[in-house]
Amino acid sequence: MRLGKAIFNNDGQVLVGYRVELTSTMLKKLSGLGIDHLYIEDPRTDDIHIEDPIQEETRLLLRSSLGKVFERFSPTVKLGTDNLLPLSKLFLEAMSRVIHDLQYRRKDAVMLTTLNTMPAANMEQHFCQNAMNVCIYATKLAIQQGTYTYDDLMTIGLGALLHDVGSVQIPLQLLQKQARLTPNEFLEIQKHALYGFQMLKDEAGIPLLSARCALQHHERLDGSGYPFNLKGDQIHPYARLIGILDSYDAMVHTRNYRKAIPPHHALEVLYANAGKLYDIDMVKLFRNNVAIYPLGLGVSLSTGESGIVSRLNTHSMQRPIVRILRTASGIELKDPYEVDLSRTLNVMIEEIGEQLVV
Repeated sequence: MRLGKAIFNNDGQVLVGYRVELTSTMLKKLSGLGIDHLYIEDPRTDDIHIEDPIQEETRLLLRSSLGKVFERFSPTVKLGTDNLLPLSKLFLEAMSRVIHDLQYRRKDAVMLTTLNTMPAANMEQHFCQNAMNVCIYATKLAIQQGTYTYDDLMTIGLGALLHDVGSVQIPLQLLQKQARLTPNEFLEIQKHALYGFQMLKDEAGIPLLSARCALQHHERLDGSGYPFNLKGDQIHPYARLIGILDSYDAMVHTRNYRKAIPPHHALEVLYANAGKLYDIDMVKLFRNNVAIYPLGLGVSLSTGESGIVSRLNTHSMQRPIVRILRTASGIELKDPYEVDLSRTLNVMIEEIGEQLVV
């Protein structure tokens, strides 16, 4: 097997290069690093082209900008406007590049292609991974609406990118705790929303509305959120959208205290809480425009067959077209065939990807 896409570490550096031939020893090492999905060259799928929604240089700049937050802040550092001053220019430049990259492919579906990246192993990596994902989701959805100005896109994007910046002020032992939090510990973690607002509200170049997104992204429609138990229209629409995207991204990625859940289950959670916790129109916007199963993703169907996502259905983003590469009995097909899940509603995606066989 040869790699169809390079594998990156969390700093954006190439870990294993494109077209490198994989050995059993290499597979064991990759599995030990927590990498469960690989893009593999296969003549049966040569026509499927997978492109990152943003350029590698843009992703590196985002990662560098977010990483500097951890270099500058800790729970022992007193908050002050001088701390973030040198970083705001980096964030503005990074967001400008994100908008440029996403506008270039504005008609494409909202799709993340980060399966070839090492999973987050610590809080800094979790923070950066979540920030970048939510930023790409929010900015691309806003671009697709076609009603926002460049300044609006910058505000939404910065709000999404920095929504959790206050978490760097929370003690690591609380953020990494696997046992159930005590009421006092949960109250301490909730403070990250207020810390984020304090860090951003007076920062030159960062819109005040972006700071409000950091403050309100955990508020919920029914008033059950925090830090101020705001309800309905008291929560800014940008913050309501970012809250949905943050919740989804958290559900589909593993954390210290729980395993990831499949994308369609996460979407079901959003729908189950639409109208109560989440804005139902925004949940529909997410459902109709985000490819929760991106191109090239390996999937197993309820029929026992397995293959990869070969095309997206714009009318039903959560039910793509799957190219079957292996039968239910495990036979590799020389001549694969395709199943359109939007037309075969009795067939479901049961698992995504495959564990590395070592």
